[in-house]
Amino acid sequence: MPTPDFESRVQAFADNPSPAAAKDLAAAHDDRAFAALVQAMNDFMEGPDAVAYREAVRTAATPEVLAKWMAGDLEARRTAAHALSARFAAHVPFIARGLRDADDQVRAVCRRALRSWTSSPELKDLFLEAVRHDDPRVRLLAAEGLGKLGDAADLPALQAALDAEQDDRTRDRLAWAIERIEDQAADEPA
Repeated sequence: MPTPDFESRVQAFADNPSPAAAKDLAAAHDDRAFAALVQAMNDFMEGPDAVAYREAVRTAATPEVLAKWMAGDLEARRTAAHALSARFAAHVPFIARGLRDADDQVRAVCRRALRSWTSSPELKDLFLEAVRHDDPRVRLLAAEGLGKLGDAADLPALQAALDAEQDDRTRDRLAWAIERIEDQAADEPA
């Protein structure tokens, strides 16, 4: 019995996804399955199979695949953005790139990636860059992340961002971050 070619396997998965097929496609490390895997992950975000689809996408979302897809057309960039997780240090540069994307949907998905991992130390440099971002929502998330990380060395960047900030919600979050870091520093033994 002949084995179906890879594209046929991807199409069969897209038509009738299953966790086992997702795992098999991801293990092939062929980015022709990437869009179908991401779509299944988005379709099954809740329920008993959600973790299996997320793991398949994590396996497929290598830095090489992400670089290729983030450099692609609009649909490719949107697909790649959905695969990003601030949980993985290798994804951080792609999140930064997505936050600067021309497409609002790509930027929005990357903001969600930041929101879900605002206490990740791997994001510190991105947060320091993002407190100067054009989008006040990104600046707010960056302030939140820096506040949660609690490094007193970040106070000058936060204060400069607060001094320049015009958005009230973002100003509040910047002030919160500064206060939180100052309070933590005051509580530390001398």
